[in-house]
This record gives sequence, C-alpha cells and structure tokens, in this order.
Amino acid sequence: MALIDIIIVIIFFLVTLIIGVIDRKKVTLEDYWVNGRRTSTFVLIATIFSTFIGVGAILGNAGVAFSGGGIAALVIPLSFLFYFIIFSLFFAPKIKEFGDKHKAFTIPDFFEIRYSPKVRLMGAIVNLIAFGLYTALQILGIGIFVNALTGFSPVVATLLGGGIVILYTTLGGLRADIRTDIFQFFIMLFLFTIFLPIIIFKGGGFGAIASLPSNFLAGQEFAPWYVFILAFFFIGASVLSSADVWQRIYSAKDNKSIKKSRWWIVLFVFLFLVMGTLFGVYGKILLPDSSSNTIVADLLREFVPTGIYGLILAGFFAAIMSSVDSTILITSMTIVRDIYHKRLKREIGEERTLKLSRIITFIIGVMGLIIALLIFNIVHLAIESISFFVVLLPAIIFGFYWKRASAKAAFWSILVGLISIIIFLFIDPVQAFIPGTIFSFLVFIIITFLTKKKVTDINPNI
Repeated sequence: MALIDIIIVIIFFLVTLIIGVIDRKKVTLEDYWVNGRRTSTFVLIATIFSTFIGVGAILGNAGVAFSGGGIAALVIPLSFLFYFIIFSLFFAPKIKEFGDKHKAFTIPDFFEIRYSPKVRLMGAIVNLIAFGLYTALQILGIGIFVNALTGFSPVVATLLGGGIVILYTTLGGLRADIRTDIFQFFIMLFLFTIFLPIIIFKGGGFGAIASLPSNFLAGQEFAPWYVFILAFFFIGASVLSSADVWQRIYSAKDNKSIKKSRWWIVLFVFLFLVMGTLFGVYGKILLPDSSSNTIVADLLREFVPTGIYGLILAGFFAAIMSSVDSTILITSMTIVRDIYHKRLKREIGEERTLKLSRIITFIIGVMGLIIALLIFNIVHLAIESISFFVVLLPAIIFGFYWKRASAKAAFWSILVGLISIIIFLFIDPVQAFIPGTIFSFLVFIIITFLTKKKVTDINPNI
C-alpha cells in the first residue's frame, strides 16, 4: 500500500474509535441499547442500511456468485428486496408500537409478552447462535481485508481490525454505533459510485458477462436450480427476524420516521446486494484464479489506483464494521436482558446493568474474534448464520397476524426448526435453511390447530 492509502485508512479507524470514546460517559442504558428511542428519519436510513450491508451482503454475495452462483445469485438481492418491502409495510410499524408500549429492546421481549417466558428463552438461544456466527463472519471479513491488502499475517490483521470495533462498541453501545453508521454511510456510497463502475469497465462492460459458461451463469456450479428458487422465498425472509433491524426500529423517533425512511432503505440495500453479486461475476472474468474469500479484496488491490484505493478500502471497512458492532451489541443484549434479567430474574440497577452490558459486549466481541481466527470460510458462515434466523419466522409472523397462535406452537416451532438446521448443517450447509424453514412452519401450524385455544390465552396487548 502507498503511504497516502495507509494514512486514509488510519484516519478512518481513528475517527470511528474517537466517536465511541466521546460517547462513553454520556450514555444511559436506553441510549446504549436503543439510542434513547429518538432516531430521526435520515439517521434511521443510514443506520439500518449500514448495519445490514456487511460481510454477508458484499463479500458473501460476491463469494456465492464467484463460486458458481453466477447471475443466478441475483435471487438473493431480489429476495431481500421483496421482504424488505413486506417488512417496512406490515411489520416495522407494529414493532415500533410494541417497543414503545412495552419498553422492549429485543425480539425475545416480544416472544415473552406474546407467548411465554419459555418461548423468550428459545428465541434468545437462536439469537445467540445466529449472531455468534454472524459476529465471527464480520470480524473474519475485517481480517481478510487487512491481510489481503496490507500483507499482515491473518492473526495480526484480524486482531487489529476486530480489536478496534470491539473497543468502540463496548464503550458507546448503540448510540456510538449509530453515529459511526452515519459516517460509514457516506463512505459506503462512495464505494458504490466509484469502485463498482471501475470493475465493470475493467471487466469489459455488461456485454462481457455473456462470455462466461452457461452453467456458471445459471448457478449450477454452486447448487441445484431448486435451491435458488427456495432461496428467493426463504433467505430474504430472515430480515423479518433479524434482531439488529428490530433494534433500529425500536430506536426510531416515531412511526412517521419509519414511513419516511423505508423506501430509501429498500433501494440502498437492494443496490448494494446487487453490487456484491456483480463483484463475484466480474471477479470470475478478471481474476478467475482468486478465491471466494478474497475475490473482492483481490479486485480492489489489482484495479484501483493509489489514493482512491485508500478511500474505497475505508468504505469496505465501514460496511463491515457497521455490521459487526451491531452483532456484538445484539448478542450482549440477549445475554444481559433476555437471560440474566428475565430468565434468571437477576434485577440490578441501571448503572450496574450498563456496566455489565459493556463487560458482556467486550467478552462477546473477543469470542467472535477467536471464532474468526479458527474459521476461514465466508460463504458458509454467511449462509449458516442466516439459516438460524429463519426458524423464528413463524413465531413472529403468526404472533402479529394470527390471534390463535399459541405459546406451545411457538416453542416447538423454534425448537424443531433449530434442531433441523443443526442436523442438516452436517449434511449440506448450503441447503440447511430449507428443512429448517419448512419444519418450523409445519410444526407451528399443526400444533396451533391441535391446541384448543382459550380466549384468555390471547394476549390483548399485542
């Protein structure tokens, strides 16, 4: 790297870290967890977009396309486009109303009030597994970039990038997270407007895609055709059960802010997911001997000039860091609120809870860092973490829109779906989300119809 590129990246890291340090002594517990429930329209756009677009969205999509998914991998952006529209129209307003009414911070808060404490615990366990994998995925992405672009050893690269994001998240919580998201939002827009056109131009324009083998473009080198069809119906649905998106909706100033921001969020998320897929496709044209883990980093190193290189690199770090800080924070909230407070009934004061939250946030970050050092497969980590999210779908969808939905159905739906995914991960990790989703919905519907529902079982607060 040229000196100017190194300076640009160092400045980015320093600004990010300073924001967390400045906010350390200003935050209350509600600031730390949901930004005081006062996030405005523009900030909501920036933070949801920045949080959602991370390693899975860019490096994961690129890896799937490069590994043989080809143009067929565009079903993933299309799936998320469809479900983000569904979420913004039919779920976000209800989540905000619920969060304000019950002072909720997490998805398991919804599960306990709508169903029972046992369902809350099951939801918390799924969150811990999914976000544990997702945290490792994001930190791994940081390590891959630092390693591929600076020549540092994988261990040093991951420790450096992961350590900084763990530190500022521990200090400032969601308030610092959201402030860095705004800064990262603008850097990521620069990434889209500069880097993607460079790669398309270097790859010979859109017409060059036709030169690739038909089985690659159709995705047959990655998975059977039916996997892509089912991926459209199931993968994007994970946004409905994504705890980091729920947390941002809880933090919104009001439903008016959510309504104003939703179409911008949908547009930005879709465009960046498509960008990830195109990186994988053009990577196959330009650098066919690269790997699914490093294709984006290799494209960046080979085709971007000095100066712009540092800015775009900062954009990638922004995309990754704005996701990893959220995953660490969500996992910490799950342990402190859903398990320590609610399940173990350990009530402590706000100041001590804030201190405990910071300690747990730091520990979770370090654990994610260790997992990232042990595992080195971005595509599988991305698919596996999303796979666990889908088992919560029936309990969420029917919890809002089916009065007859019972606690028993929710509990067994989550448990059976969770076991199914764990079993199928050892058989075929890429397809594990399919049986997990199907079994979750079937179990929920069957048990609900077999359960004799009493009027008193229906919580009037939802």
